[in-house]
Amino acid sequence: MNHIPVRVNEVLSVYFDFFETKLPNLLDSYYLYGSTSLGEYNEGQSDIDFIAVVKREMSEIEIHRLKDIHYHMQKRFPHTTLDGVYILQIDLESPNKNTPLCPYFNDGKFQGFKKFDQNSIDAYQLKKYGVTVRGEKLENVNFDVNWDVLIENMRANLNTYWRNWANDCKQFLSLKYIGLFFNLGMIEWGVLGVSRLYYTFREKDITSKVGAGEYALRTVPQKWHKIINESMRLRKGNKKSFYTSVFARRKDALDYMEFIIRESNRLFTEDNRLRK
Repeated sequence: MNHIPVRVNEVLSVYFDFFETKLPNLLDSYYLYGSTSLGEYNEGQSDIDFIAVVKREMSEIEIHRLKDIHYHMQKRFPHTTLDGVYILQIDLESPNKNTPLCPYFNDGKFQGFKKFDQNSIDAYQLKKYGVTVRGEKLENVNFDVNWDVLIENMRANLNTYWRNWANDCKQFLSLKYIGLFFNLGMIEWGVLGVSRLYYTFREKDITSKVGAGEYALRTVPQKWHKIINESMRLRKGNKKSFYTSVFARRKDALDYMEFIIRESNRLFTEDNRLRK
């Protein structure tokens, strides 16, 4: 784990000790993706995204112990979150309708069970940029990602989740409407979130939030640079704002998101037309 950030190494060392104590002989392989694998881990801001391969389907008792591990990890490291899914080798290499649902954790908490989507952005990140921490090296794991399916799913995400998120922020006196004035995390989430999708539609690849912000600064009109820089400074934890008005910042964030959603849809349509 030499190329993994020191803080991530520290957290994982404690995690693996917990795991071997409470669930011995269960973990087969452990991989990192997301900001850690992209070289953009920011302590206190970034999650530790992982895919864990386990040797067998877990019993109820083992699931309970797994929840306990994550509970104690979140208590021990309140500003560092382990987000990921526990899958079988068959889920990764040859997923089908008969494979079991996998326990997954988000925001440091157990979120239930789901199928591992081999054509998801998470799977793509794992395939191209994943880091092997324990077990079988990723380059020896036999799985492929269908880019056409992935990009179609991302377009659907753009036009449902992100469009709805922006529209909710426009609903007068709703929680998101008010939040976009004062919740700095919402500014960063919205602006850099859609910027990551824009990067993917334009470059046919993925990048981190910071990488997406830097890319947008190089490729979108200058009128948007102020809100992008504001989001970047929030992501990096810098205190000096580029804005004196929360009203102007809120408007710029929503206008930028609308611009990026339109531009990303244009790129998707244009790419499809060129391939036909």
